[in-house]
Amino acid sequence: MTDKVQDVAVPRVSVDWYRSTPWWRLVSQTVSISWRASHLLLCAVGLFVTWGLTALSFAIFQPEQIDAPVRWLEPARNLPALAPFDRDLNEVVQAMSGPSDQGTGITWESRSPDSFLQVWRRYLQYPFQALESLTLRRAAYLLFNTLAVIAVWSFVGGCLARRSIQEFGTRITAPWSDTVSLVRSRWISIAWSTAMPIALILMCCLIPLILGWLSNIPFLGPWVAGLLMIPLVLMSLGVGWCAAVTLFGFPLSVAAIVSEKNADAFDGVSRSAAYAFQKPATLILAVIVAEWLGHFVGGLVSVAVNTGFSIVQTAFNLGSLRDLTGQGTMLDGLFAGFVPWIVTAFGFSFFWTASSAMYLVLRREVDHTEFDMIDMDAPGLPKPLPPLSPAPGSEPEATTPDAKPAE
Repeated sequence: MTDKVQDVAVPRVSVDWYRSTPWWRLVSQTVSISWRASHLLLCAVGLFVTWGLTALSFAIFQPEQIDAPVRWLEPARNLPALAPFDRDLNEVVQAMSGPSDQGTGITWESRSPDSFLQVWRRYLQYPFQALESLTLRRAAYLLFNTLAVIAVWSFVGGCLARRSIQEFGTRITAPWSDTVSLVRSRWISIAWSTAMPIALILMCCLIPLILGWLSNIPFLGPWVAGLLMIPLVLMSLGVGWCAAVTLFGFPLSVAAIVSEKNADAFDGVSRSAAYAFQKPATLILAVIVAEWLGHFVGGLVSVAVNTGFSIVQTAFNLGSLRDLTGQGTMLDGLFAGFVPWIVTAFGFSFFWTASSAMYLVLRREVDHTEFDMIDMDAPGLPKPLPPLSPAPGSEPEATTPDAKPAE
């Protein structure tokens, strides 16, 4: 009797880092999604439309104490990409800028894109300017620009958040047609989720505005207005929290509306407020990670874009008598501003992608909802109703064969 040697299968144990540290997958995918060409192009279009609307409002209203409209097509930070944390920039700029007497007409300006917090500040700059000295023309200019930013970036941010969340959760890329259809159907809800807290704050300001007029009455006016303002000053804490929902939660509300089933503006605002105020430490840590990650990744994107454009520009200048940006056509401005335009677009793309990842992390901690639990229904054409069953007696009766007599 011979003993049969059986092969013993030794189980192989490995660590699934995506399951052990689910946040790492979101961090790594944030980078790969944010520098995708389609996302950069969409943000570039959004920046151009925003710049056009703000320039138009500046030309119409000519606001006091504002010298020029915001330059949406250029990075606001204006720091070299190779040294984004350097405060003494003179030597760095001189080292990065090539000599001007080489005849190529190229100046190496590898500027770093806006960081996560800087993009957040650029979105909120108009409401903050309204807290300064306010006049009629200045108020009209700031209101027009605020509505323009909400209208444009509720759609652009909604598309980027929808595609990012869908790829984070399901690890697949949805068609752009489905993304645009869903965001278009919820565009008003996305815009209203940002404007709702602002409208509530403006309504709360009506009472102190009336009391301000009352204080102009001689003798009794200041006393009556002052006494009535005491409870309003105590209630200002609630107004501050309402403003905080808009300031800190508007990207989370956009992500909520494009990811949850049948979500509307109220759902987006309530979820963003709950997640931000129930898990503030998680939100702060996520913002810190996004701020630092955006610095270094944005620097790489800036160097890559500048390098590619410089190579193309040098090749063109070798065969042309004039520089690419000095041909004397209307395209000179486009070529001159192409690099800062694309670099700025990456900052905005990274902002919405990182905000979508933050929303999934906060939702999982608060509601214990997995990343793949998102609305996958794409709105399409209305489905036809099922055919009605025929009414009784409308069909001819079926004839049955005559029964044979039993033999």
